[in-house]
Amino acid sequence: MSSCENVKVVLLGEQGVGKTCIINRFISDEFNENTMSSLSAQFISKTIELKDIKKFIKFEIWDTAGQEKFHSLAKIFYRDAKVICLVYDITDRESFENLKSYWYESELKLNLKKLPILAVVGNKNDLYENKELEENVAEDFAKSIHAIFQYTSAKNSSGIEELFDKIGHKYFNPDLNAMEDEEKERELYEKKKAEKELNKKDNKNNLKLNKVKIKKQGKKCC
Repeated sequence: MSSCENVKVVLLGEQGVGKTCIINRFISDEFNENTMSSLSAQFISKTIELKDIKKFIKFEIWDTAGQEKFHSLAKIFYRDAKVICLVYDITDRESFENLKSYWYESELKLNLKKLPILAVVGNKNDLYENKELEENVAEDFAKSIHAIFQYTSAKNSSGIEELFDKIGHKYFNPDLNAMEDEEKERELYEKKKAEKELNKKDNKNNLKLNKVKIKKQGKKCC
């Protein structure tokens, strides 16, 4: 095996959002609906290969307790993290608001001189029909803080592998999100340009049709 990068990852978020379940699904592909919320920080690791760039990365994952009484201890674990996942429950708007106002604004921004790679994770996506956030609210927040965004479901495993794959790629290429945003901007520009050209063409065609109609209406009967 080629050289492997060790990357410390910390999951932050309120109690019950599914941090421990995400980790269990990623590490051992298991899900227990009765998993108890963590009462202390737990550490576990897994190595994956990013085949397209031929890199190995070992995720050293810390699951911190989400209860209020443990908030003051969280900084001990995330202070030297290279990646922080901000996890919320898509069926609980308050968990997202706390993610923004407490975990991001009051914890990370105030306690870290330089922010590591960030990921905003909307968990419990298997309950998407019960979501309490409008479309794109969380995605827009993630974009505003230059974070990865990923919907996940620890229950059906959707989005879990994608999350850590995105994290790995961004670790090796920090400008990846910016490049993706630029590509999206270019695509949007080209789309608008094409629509504008099409509208211009339609307007010309309509103008020609109107001129023909006017000519026909102006002809005198012989």
